[in-house]
Amino acid sequence: MSIDREKNIKGVITLEACVCVLSFLILMLLLSSLFVMFLAQNVTAHTVLQVSESMSIDSYSAKHIGTGGAGSVSEVMVSVGDFLGGLFGFPSDDPDFTSRKDLDDTNKPASEAEIASLARTRFIGYLSGGDETKADEFLEQINIVDGLDGLDFSGSCIKDGVLYVVLKYKLEYDFNIWDVGDIDVEQKSSAKLWK
Repeated sequence: MSIDREKNIKGVITLEACVCVLSFLILMLLLSSLFVMFLAQNVTAHTVLQVSESMSIDSYSAKHIGTGGAGSVSEVMVSVGDFLGGLFGFPSDDPDFTSRKDLDDTNKPASEAEIASLARTRFIGYLSGGDETKADEFLEQINIVDGLDGLDFSGSCIKDGVLYVVLKYKLEYDFNIWDVGDIDVEQKSSAKLWK
């Protein structure tokens, strides 16, 4: 009788180990998926913040620095801006990071489509240095549906001297055993335009 009891105990221990290990693996995969989603939201939120702050300076640059002739005050300011940009590691004439477009021009303000397009370009610039292929690969690695094509900046606009950058995208679970579907994410950042 003791031999049967030993076999039963060994069988129970084996079964218990299988259930525990399987449960532990499922839990770890679910946690890993949540960490990737957290990373995706953090990275995109930080980049959207950088985009809004960067775009808020463009109007000031267009109005006050301008493109004066050689020897003018604006030419000196552009040179100083180029020097400081080079010193701190960002090129002042790179369209991925700067532009001389006045977004809040009283005669012809930028349309929502123009703001969305500029925000997308800046987003790629700050995310991957302007390399669309790298940006797309990274976004797909962090489970953003359709990568770069899945980003939507259509709600971005300027109201009362404040720039609003809106990013919408879908996130998918890394480990989706119950076919839950995608998560809709919307992130917003605002920055007062420099005057």
